[in-house]
Amino acid sequence: LDGAIDAVPLGGLVGDDIFLVPERVTRLTSRIHKWVSLRRTPPSERRLALMLYGFPPGVGATGTAALLNVPQSLEQLLAALQEAGYDLGPLPQGSQALAGLGEALLQALKAQEEPRTVSKGAAGVKALGAGPAAPWGVTPAAAEISPSQLRSMLTFPPNWGPTEWGPIPYLPDEGVLVRRMEAQWGSLNAYRGINSTMAGSLLVPGLQLGKLWVGVQPLLGLEGDPMRLLFERDLTPHPQYAAAYKWLQEVRFRRRGPELLGCQLNQCQCMRDEQGEKKDVSVCAGG
Repeated sequence: LDGAIDAVPLGGLVGDDIFLVPERVTRLTSRIHKWVSLRRTPPSERRLALMLYGFPPGVGATGTAALLNVPQSLEQLLAALQEAGYDLGPLPQGSQALAGLGEALLQALKAQEEPRTVSKGAAGVKALGAGPAAPWGVTPAAAEISPSQLRSMLTFPPNWGPTEWGPIPYLPDEGVLVRRMEAQWGSLNAYRGINSTMAGSLLVPGLQLGKLWVGVQPLLGLEGDPMRLLFERDLTPHPQYAAAYKWLQEVRFRRRGPELLGCQLNQCQCMRDEQGEKKDVSVCAGG
């Protein structure tokens, strides 16, 4: 899998035979179908999400990257999207006109991470506004996911059987993901950890520019022990991590399917877009 981005395994060994897992095949074919649909969608109608780097947690790493000028990279990326016809709201045209916006976006996103703002949930983010990014027409765009919503997002359909899972020795029950998460982090109803509000929901903060949503990657690992998630086999991602990506997949982009250009702005690399075309690396690297 070296060099692969978001690979989809299609099967595995069962005894001495190789079998396809129907659920995985369906997932891949569905993704290809959506890529084709996206290619036929005009850029101005496409919805996008851009997630900034934020690792390791708790040390001020939000919007940083080794040997990269992230604010300038943001501005050049936004200018390139404008030139390609994407809807970024009332932004002025051209990278020169966007000078200063990159740093303003970072400051606004960092302000959304303040514990007092998080505790107030989406209402707190809305009241905070877009701060220094507001003059560019940027608006706050946050969501709250309740424990019951997350549980539903992580639960497989109860009628799934061998047709969906394939010839594996045992069939996972529909709540296997929730059960594993609660084994590590406690009951979802009682969880009051990373990005939890006073009401017990999970906050996904961000900013909106036209059809582009900008946020920070959910905390990966644990503050004080950021590598634990990589080496402890039984440790699941925390609830807000799952909530953020499931919200993007199933809510933010659900109306027309997840037609999403995913780009994590870190190091000198961007993902291929849904058309399968490689994005200009110089755009992402601020070069």
